[in-house]
Amino acid sequence: MSTRVRRRGPRGARTLLIPALALALAGCTGDDGTSINEQMRQGDQKGYVAGDGTIQQVAVGERDQEVALEGTTLEDEPWSMADHAGEVVVVNVWGSWCGPCVAEVPDLVEVETALREAGEPVTFIGLNSRDTIPNALAFEKRYDVPYPSLQDDGGRTRAQLGSLAVATPTTLVVDGEGRLAARVSGEVDASTLRSLVEDVLADGTVQADGEGAAG
Repeated sequence: MSTRVRRRGPRGARTLLIPALALALAGCTGDDGTSINEQMRQGDQKGYVAGDGTIQQVAVGERDQEVALEGTTLEDEPWSMADHAGEVVVVNVWGSWCGPCVAEVPDLVEVETALREAGEPVTFIGLNSRDTIPNALAFEKRYDVPYPSLQDDGGRTRAQLGSLAVATPTTLVVDGEGRLAARVSGEVDASTLRSLVEDVLADGTVQADGEGAAG
């Protein structure tokens, strides 16, 4: 698999690290030298696995990881990836208790708003982790989040993503054919996310009428 892997230095900067690497995040090492597997073994006080800022992009011809996701929103409405075939879907795994999740909210809102107002075929969906529904809704209201989030259900919905969303936060960019095109493990900034989404919009998997290109 031809996968570009980058890790941010200063916020917003992206540097090419490894030209070819499988998408399994469990083997990646954080900036502090602690792998995600090691964080899980440590069971330290932060209570979650932190991302290290790794940015991964998969070339169109190498995309073989389908992303299937469905669940119930915080507003108690059904949501399914299948209903957004032909669109770019941005999935953001978050929790109100997670510092990097709080820090990235304005960037996510900025990009979603700009793309929606431009009429681009892009859908954002949050996936809440380890919050009660009232707490998650209060968080969204406080930060004026304009797109829905799936509610936590004991981790069953998040488990649909498997190893793609080990860290909190994680942001996935899914192409018009429902395949993983990019992933950010850790906090994402607006310029990075906009670039990742625009790359997918231009790669031929999404058409103007919202129907994905033929495989």
